Amino acid sequence: MKKSILILLLTMTIQTYSQESEKKDEQQIIAVINKFFESLEKKDSLMMRQTTMDEAQIWRRYSDEKPARADFRYSKEFLPKMHSLPNVKEIALDFDINIHKGMASAWVPYEFYIDEKFSHCGVDIFTLFEMDGNWKIISVAYTVEKEHCEELKQKK
Repeated sequence: MKKSILILLLTMTIQTYSQESEKKDEQQIIAVINKFFESLEKKDSLMMRQTTMDEAQIWRRYSDEKPARADFRYSKEFLPKMHSLPNVKEIALDFDINIHKGMASAWVPYEFYIDEKFSHCGVDIFTLFEMDGNWKIISVAYTVEKEHCEELKQKK
């Protein structure tokens, strides 16, 4: 009987630790993504470099165009050009995060503003790796949408 109780307590402790660890990872991932958004707003390439791996890829899909158009760049190519961005602000509407053994994905519907005027909405999909205790973005794929933005807000 004592052995059964001990096993039950150990199982509950391990499960609680695992849930707490995943919650901590989720919070760190959200913080990295928010810091990525903040770096865009501040045009701060050093801050962005803290959130991304050197070879991070950025994919963009113009979903409203027929046929849809897509383009690609590496973050290291984008960083030197950040200072020339207009005044932008990206607002996350929600975070749906999945984590498995040091790898994570985050589905993040967003709204995007240029010079405080609504520009477009879409969904960001971030892929992150945990490296030496820090989460880093290895890729971002996102849609650029001018239509049906209210639907993204309602899924919140």
